[in-house]
Amino acid sequence: MVVTFTVLGLAHWAGLACIVLGYVLSISRGVIGTVMVWGARIQLLLGLALVATVEMGGSAEPLNNAWVGVKLVVALAVVALCEIARGKAARGQNNPILMHIAAGLTVVNVLVATLWNRVRDAQAPRSRLSGGGRAADTRCLR
Repeated sequence: MVVTFTVLGLAHWAGLACIVLGYVLSISRGVIGTVMVWGARIQLLLGLALVATVEMGGSAEPLNNAWVGVKLVVALAVVALCEIARGKAARGQNNPILMHIAAGLTVVNVLVATLWNRVRDAQAPRSRLSGGGRAADTRCLR
């Protein structure tokens, strides 16, 4: 399971790279590119696969369902915006603001992924017995 989780995690990062690269390539043309759309699709599908791997016992840490829910909603919004922008561009009704919003939401999703646990850990109650350090087991807070 660890190897599966690691491979899926690396592929998930590759999907993020596709979104960013696709956005950079699309800025000059003003039309969303195929790379960004496929990157968003890959991110969503691999994110779901990562959650499934953790739920099947691929991690020692329990899964924070609120965190997964927030990331899922944002990822669905990114995919929807990319698909709508691509469809409008194909019909000649290009709307580049959708592409920019999708890129912004991708940044939001990365921030949620990286900062959610740090904020939670910073707000974790301190143990009086250990001299103000972290409580021995904070996994129940997740």
